[in-house]
Amino acid sequence: MKKIVILGIFLGTVLASCSGDRDKGIPVINLEALHAIPLDHAIDQLAKDTTFIDVTLPPNARIDQLSQQELGQLKAAAYRFYQHVTLENNQYRVDLKDPKVLHLSEQVVKAYEQAISNTNHFADSMAKAGQAIQLPPVSEEYLNNLLK
Repeated sequence: MKKIVILGIFLGTVLASCSGDRDKGIPVINLEALHAIPLDHAIDQLAKDTTFIDVTLPPNARIDQLSQQELGQLKAAAYRFYQHVTLENNQYRVDLKDPKVLHLSEQVVKAYEQAISNTNHFADSMAKAGQAIQLPPVSEEYLNNLLK
């Protein structure tokens, strides 16, 4: 139960922090909703191959307004990116020397990097306020759930 609460806090933080710069077409990524909405098609191959993914959503896009194809692309992009994220000292670290290896647009990579930065900042500010939270690691289970 404690893990679910911690994961909920993490996903809520990512949800709030992933809005990006809407005026420049950077994707609005709601990872909690992205994880929760099932797909009507398999994305295993897209997530694991080298097909270039560039998802640019309109300003103020909502997850429930996206097509199944757009949802699939966002989930595949999240799968690729979060394979390079680890948890060290309750901070997420992105181990990615060359983002081009992900075969994702620069905008998508920047949106996920901003989400990581905002999540780390949230965890720090909670700790400074005396309400430390333990961020959950990015597990294989989480990554595999993105494929559904």
